[in-house]
Amino acid sequence: MEITNFFKHIYDELIDFLGDIKLFFTDIFSSIHHFLNKFMSDGVITVFAIAIIAFLVILIFRSISDRD
Repeated sequence: MEITNFFKHIYDELIDFLGDIKLFFTDIFSSIHHFLNKFMSDGVITVFAIAIIAFLVILIFRSISDRD
């Protein structure tokens, strides 16, 4: 019975930890969005986010293809 309680405790702590990490990143993105919303609309933020993500994907693809 002690072993099951130990694993249940580990599981509960892991779930709480993952929830805290989710809230941490949510707060960061919320703060960034709130700051950027002072200067530009949501549509412009979305366009810039898409452009940044596309640029990162291109960099990753180039680094993978140049490795050979």
